[in-house]
Amino acid sequence: MAGQRPGGVVLIAVLAWIGAIAQIVSGVLILTGIVAPAGIPSAAAWVAIIVGVISFLVAFFLFSGSGFARVLVTISFLLSLASAIFAITAHPGNLVTPILSAAFALIGLILLYTRAANDYFTS
Repeated sequence: MAGQRPGGVVLIAVLAWIGAIAQIVSGVLILTGIVAPAGIPSAAAWVAIIVGVISFLVAFFLFSGSGFARVLVTISFLLSLASAIFAITAHPGNLVTPILSAAFALIGLILLYTRAANDYFTS
């Protein structure tokens, strides 16, 4: 059983839930035709829904102190950071979005590995 839940872990889990809900809603809106962005196939909408559901579940387990959920979120942040670094080098004219993405990933990693978070996930 996990100990006192740190605020940083709560923040990351809540943001993950918000992102998951946004993915699910956007997938549903594309499938129903309410939103019809050019060039987005219905398969992409299904992927968004599936990833949203998985993200929602991972956030739930993050709340409960699951070390496995922590690893999955860490991998997600590391992939986001790598993607941001690639975007910065590949498209140096467009720096704002990748720099913000990298900053959020770094902040998320820091929040997941504070002393309080370490105690929470190891208790």
